[in-house]
Amino acid sequence: MPGAIRPTTVATPRVNRLAILALVLACIGGPLALVFGHLATAQIRRSGERGLTIARVATVLGYVWLAVVIGVLVYLNVPH
Repeated sequence: MPGAIRPTTVATPRVNRLAILALVLACIGGPLALVFGHLATAQIRRSGERGLTIARVATVLGYVWLAVVIGVLVYLNVPH
């Protein structure tokens, strides 16, 4: 039909790569997920990319892994 208006597709922002990296590090047990999660959160807020929830989950898991590492180090250094 002439003059018909076609809907335009809106490009969705891509998922932040640092957020994905942080989540991968968190899944394999790395406290570095904490650092990359914070960096990803800052990048996402600046750029408007997707992945804020991924970055937050990775950050929380990074804190959990950090607590586990500290707990193990304390346990190993306490005389039995």
